[in-house]
Amino acid sequence: MMSEHSNIYLKPVIHDTRNEPQSLCFTDTHVMVELADGRIIGVPLHFFPLLEAASNKQRQNYKLGACDIYWEDIDDGIDLTAMLSGLYLETSDEYKADLKKLIAERRTKAATPT
Repeated sequence: MMSEHSNIYLKPVIHDTRNEPQSLCFTDTHVMVELADGRIIGVPLHFFPLLEAASNKQRQNYKLGACDIYWEDIDDGIDLTAMLSGLYLETSDEYKADLKKLIAERRTKAATPT
């Protein structure tokens, strides 16, 4: 028979800061985020069309929050709760079309000499 203390090693330990982003980098296909507890989580860039279309300079201009990463240059971000849980919302065809239009406009603007 198990004693009342037999599960003492199975109790979860919750750290308020373990999921805070510490740094990030990009591969050709993924954004990789290092968390405070040492885990490195990767998500395909195609999950974030504005980030995927961003220049390297724009990708490097980010701010780490307690539970998100934000790129001011492209007005887009990643919510780490969604990233860690795999919870992503389906987007409508209209939204996808609007994103494509916005990305095309940004590319045109970036290619235009000032």
